[in-house]
Amino acid sequence: MFQRHSRSRRVGAILAAVLAVGAASAGSTATAASTAVPFSDGFESGSTTVWPRKGIDGEGAVDVVAAPGGHAGRAARFTLPDDGRSYRSEIATSRLPYGSYHYAFSNYLPQEWVSYEAQTIVSQWHGGTDTIPAIVLAVRADRWLMLVHWKAGSEPVTEVRYDLGPVRLGRWNQWAFDITWSTATTPGSITARLDGAQVGSHLGPNSYHQDTAPYHKIGLYRPNWKASKGNVSGGTPPVVVYYDDVSITPGLPVPGRPTAVPSSAAPTAPGAPTSAAPTSPGTPSAAAASSTAPASPASPKPATSPPTARPSASASAQEPPSAQPSAPATASGPAVPGSTPGSTPGPLEDIPAETDTDTDNDGRPLAETGPSDRAPLVLATGGALLVAGLLLAYRLRTRTAARRTHRKA
Repeated sequence: MFQRHSRSRRVGAILAAVLAVGAASAGSTATAASTAVPFSDGFESGSTTVWPRKGIDGEGAVDVVAAPGGHAGRAARFTLPDDGRSYRSEIATSRLPYGSYHYAFSNYLPQEWVSYEAQTIVSQWHGGTDTIPAIVLAVRADRWLMLVHWKAGSEPVTEVRYDLGPVRLGRWNQWAFDITWSTATTPGSITARLDGAQVGSHLGPNSYHQDTAPYHKIGLYRPNWKASKGNVSGGTPPVVVYYDDVSITPGLPVPGRPTAVPSSAAPTAPGAPTSAAPTSPGTPSAAAASSTAPASPASPKPATSPPTARPSASASAQEPPSAQPSAPATASGPAVPGSTPGSTPGPLEDIPAETDTDTDNDGRPLAETGPSDRAPLVLATGGALLVAGLLLAYRLRTRTAARRTHRKA
């Protein structure tokens, strides 16, 4: 009798372990695999807990404060001190399945922003460990830049830059990016809008064609402020940017096919691809005033912030030629300073491949930092364990019922 109960307890313990492992494997992988769409955050909760990923290197900070610039409600504030070792302060979503999405957000660069001749990344769509961001929104000196990266197989990463226009300090910028992620068989597209006006577009490859589409990061990232690059404290004020009204909603794919390779001539209008001349990375410019323009009238934050309106696919097709996507469809173009049209440049020097480790908002390591190509295997294993556990439970219950019937007989 004692042996029978002991054996039942052992079987019960094994059953509980199998069910727990199976449920955890399937549940955690499903949670980590993608961000639910639609996604939105106006930071009115006072925290950033709906963002599963956080990356802070050095003494940077992410907090939620009263929105500046006459904007009602709260906003997320990202801060980087110029201490010689702080270079990143970001939060991010998880991955999304491939498809078309409308990304909308507002950001605010204060009047105290110091012009910087290397890139300050304020928003990026990243594909995982050991890759350069697929899409970057950055500030360089007094200009907004969009950078698009992709690669095919073992070839070097290709980059194309787009000048999105001048930076204006002390005002809220309403950004909208309509992105259709490219795959190995489907061309991608990007349409960038600032305050409702189109400022740039790209038609062609825009990702690394991994198993899931890139995830979205917002905040501050200055690669040239890494100590490994020889950066030392410059004695400038902390770098600060504010974010609000972030949303991701299903989008509409832009019809058409990739267009011709852009020329290497300098752009004359926002949205044109450019091969900027090299600068002195890590050296702030004294011309901060050049990026300052009169602030726009303050507008209160609505109680509900709807996503920025986006055009229909038919409207996009009717845009004038000057507004149509002008990026390359093939791995060529003026990417790195010194390159020539038709070349296949390597990674941009001041945007290294991502090797930093994000954490979640509880400070624990994130398993999904790298490519999630193991997700199907983990899901299959978890599912198999769940089935095995259920079969074991059914078998144990059947045997128990048989024994009780035998005793009554």
